[in-house]
Amino acid sequence: MRLFVLIFAALSCSSPSSAISLSFIGKGSLKPTVYRPCETQVVAYDARPELGIGMHEMGLPARNMVRALGIRIVRHTLYWNQMETTEKQGLYDSKYLAEWDKLVDDCRKEGICLEVVVHGDPPGVTYANRREGYERFSKFMADMAARYPNVLYWELFNEMDAGFTCLFGAKDGAPMLDRGRQYAEMLKIVYPAVKTANPAAFVLCGGMVDTTEFPRGIYDGGGKRFFDIMNIHTYGVPVSTAFVDRGKNIRKVMAEFGDENKPVWNTEFGLDAGNVVGAWGYPHTWKPAQEDGPAFDAKQLEDYQTCFEKNNELHLFDKLVPYQFMAGNERDDDGAIKTNAKLPQGMTIDDYGFGIVRRDMSPRPTYKWLEENQVNAVITKKPSDTINVFVPTRTPMIPIGYQYKQVEGGVEIQKVVVNSLIPTVINLMYAPEPAPVKPGTKPAPKYNSAPIIDPWDI
Repeated sequence: MRLFVLIFAALSCSSPSSAISLSFIGKGSLKPTVYRPCETQVVAYDARPELGIGMHEMGLPARNMVRALGIRIVRHTLYWNQMETTEKQGLYDSKYLAEWDKLVDDCRKEGICLEVVVHGDPPGVTYANRREGYERFSKFMADMAARYPNVLYWELFNEMDAGFTCLFGAKDGAPMLDRGRQYAEMLKIVYPAVKTANPAAFVLCGGMVDTTEFPRGIYDGGGKRFFDIMNIHTYGVPVSTAFVDRGKNIRKVMAEFGDENKPVWNTEFGLDAGNVVGAWGYPHTWKPAQEDGPAFDAKQLEDYQTCFEKNNELHLFDKLVPYQFMAGNERDDDGAIKTNAKLPQGMTIDDYGFGIVRRDMSPRPTYKWLEENQVNAVITKKPSDTINVFVPTRTPMIPIGYQYKQVEGGVEIQKVVVNSLIPTVINLMYAPEPAPVKPGTKPAPKYNSAPIIDPWDI
């Protein structure tokens, strides 16, 4: 049965969590949410939380294992400094470019939706000449967005508030608020370039660690209109504590600037053995003692499950993209975790890293749990639905590409398809003045153009 939902969209809308109940596993129909980035545009999206995954290894066996989990969204890094290896802008490494050409095409054929995070400063980029760096990055992103029209999610930099790039002042000790303002300056240059190259693409803020001053700097710097999706990272021990606290922080900041209905993604959270040891010591020293390997596995699974439950309860994030499908251990406080951890024969500490699979891609308990529970099944079973959207207007406006009717206080846009994978963008125009009606003639029909084709065509 087709579902029609009437939604009220305004520049200052209520929070989606206050208006819509969310579910993650086992039940739940479409959860439509609407925000209005500007007077002439409305965006509708499905706010049901969906699980993606970060991947370094993108070979076919790895992709097949991810697809077996019912995961559609994969976050993968395009390194700017590996594509543009010299100081000359626009001179791209032919081998790396060919690898990306093949990867994007393979993912398109397999139904994998790539969320591409772009970072890595190429030669010649410095904080001192950051404006030139922003312009250079703009040209690079325009080239990539045009070359890969099926990549609809572009994430601009990674943890740029804390490091990974020199372009926003993190490596020069700039105050966090100023780093956010510099990031906003970059967004103002790069966002229009991406949208011009591929109007169907969506821009994510780079995943940020700071969720108070840095995002305030983005808004203070006028960046609100120059990104489509807010995005943070929530590492910590326990993982669920940082997951909730930072999620609440970013929602609060967004509400302060009237941006609370924009989608929020979490594109990195997770746990390695080193974080378990750093917080609680080696499991074999606990009272009662536990085996190190099984305890590391159990703690990872527990944190995944707790984060899912908390997100279900609080609706902090619309997409969850944990780190990582396959990744080793990083934290090593005593410098001897490789020898001090008592692991099963043949295992190393990297078999208990951030990955949900081990070095040989054998599944860890977290992978097995995700495969058994198919947490995205409710979404993939019914990925879209049709709604009506009411838009209040100060002056008469009409949607482009949709049927509509003028109602008191605004316009009702009819038969809007909302897809859980890709937001639906509705452009508005000011209604033309009706022509005078001569006696004995019928009024001219209302403007009504054909529906816009969905860009996600795989």
